[in-house]
Amino acid sequence: MNGTKPKFLENITLLPQYYAAPNPYENAPSCHVNLLELSRYAKKCGKKLVELTSEEVQRFSI
Repeated sequence: MNGTKPKFLENITLLPQYYAAPNPYENAPSCHVNLLELSRYAKKCGKKLVELTSEEVQRFSI
């Protein structure tokens, strides 16, 4: 990530860990979103994932 927030996180305060480099030796935490279906939706709409609104992302929460 290049230090910019996605559109769906614009009004949310993030912890500093959000911007930290991930540790490849630890299991990644669950994001509670069906990323496969979310990416298919974004592609179908002609958008990038960072351009989706929080309402659009919320539709794919698990």
